[in-house]
Amino acid sequence: MTKEDERFCLEELSKGNRRAFEWLFLEWHPKLVDFFTRLIGDADTAYDYAQDVFFDIWTSRRKFSEVGSFSAYLFQMARFKAYNHFDKAAVKSRYKGEMEAGGAAVTPSGEGAIFASETERTIWETLKGLPGKRRTVFIMSRFQGYSNERIAKELGIDKRTVENHITNVLAALRKVVKMIAFLCVILLDAYK
Repeated sequence: MTKEDERFCLEELSKGNRRAFEWLFLEWHPKLVDFFTRLIGDADTAYDYAQDVFFDIWTSRRKFSEVGSFSAYLFQMARFKAYNHFDKAAVKSRYKGEMEAGGAAVTPSGEGAIFASETERTIWETLKGLPGKRRTVFIMSRFQGYSNERIAKELGIDKRTVENHITNVLAALRKVVKMIAFLCVILLDAYK
């Protein structure tokens, strides 16, 4: 792709021309997947991240008439996505290490174990009571670790619908946890 072709595509992209977006996508998507695969080492995650970057490009397309070099802009977006990936991985690793190191200290016993077991059971009952697709989306997101884009693709629904399902489930679970905490406070007051 020549600089003139790229400039034309960026101008057209900023106007919402889908053909220009497709042309950029077909030209750069494989290179971006390769870039992420070399950085992260996981082809599935690399593909998802490349999709995320192009989704972000489409949603912010109006500003691309001002971009001088698409490849520089694209790979800067990719670097930020990779930094976020590694930041999240570091946080997860640190949390896992802390939990393993202090696992015995956080394991409930006696009434605490019963309370924890009942809380877990109540949360699972709440999840079982959700509409099928909402439950499926939440399980794919939180328990199987799928990205919202991958869930949307696999279930044939819009990414925004996936986000709405997850938001609704989290709201329902928050209500359940608040209710449990409220009951716990009442029970603790009764034992004083």
